Amino acid sequence: MKSSSRTILSRLALLALLAASPLILNDAQAFGGKPGGPFSNGTYFPNDGTFSAVLRAENLIGTLQFSTSSFASSGVATIYNEGDTYIGNSSGVVNPSSNEITVTFQTGSAGQGENTYSYTSNLGEILSVEYFDEGYCSGSAICKTSNDLPNQKFSGLGKVSFQKLEFNGNEPIYGANTPVLAKSYKDIAISGVRLSNTAAAFEPSTVTPPSVNIYTTVAP
Repeated sequence: MKSSSRTILSRLALLALLAASPLILNDAQAFGGKPGGPFSNGTYFPNDGTFSAVLRAENLIGTLQFSTSSFASSGVATIYNEGDTYIGNSSGVVNPSSNEITVTFQTGSAGQGENTYSYTSNLGEILSVEYFDEGYCSGSAICKTSNDLPNQKFSGLGKVSFQKLEFNGNEPIYGANTPVLAKSYKDIAISGVRLSNTAAAFEPSTVTPPSVNIYTTVAP
């Protein structure tokens, strides 16, 4: 009887010790210090967060930092492509059911800005040209997330497009006096990591794609 009592008391003492021990982890601690646990959204990480990423392509490298939340997504982006620098915005959307983050960005590089001028075409028309000249770089990628606890990483493939005005005299209808809107594309690879489980606030940049508007003011 005494042996049985000692066994019971020993077990009770052990339980009390374990309950008070810092080695007992809650669900957040047990999964890499990230809140939510295994029954939150299937990833052990919340949908809100701040992320950092690097994107690469041929003769191109860039950095992104963005946040995701239930209300909005904001971020910054810097792209270096073939000697040109593009600065602007980035954003992300977390899809926990598919373990994906969709990353987008829109950036610009300084050009000639806005301008309006008129000239007489070969057909005797007086044409007015309004244009906004700024290099424009935008893109997106769907990235798969992976848990390397206590971190969450993501990577994926996508495309980036470039728009710019060319003043090379090759406008097929109006000729040498009119800029041409040129577009090009590259395949990109994005890889990144979660920085925190809260959404940081980023100041947005004003980025405007280039445009050309041509209209006749006086016909022959």
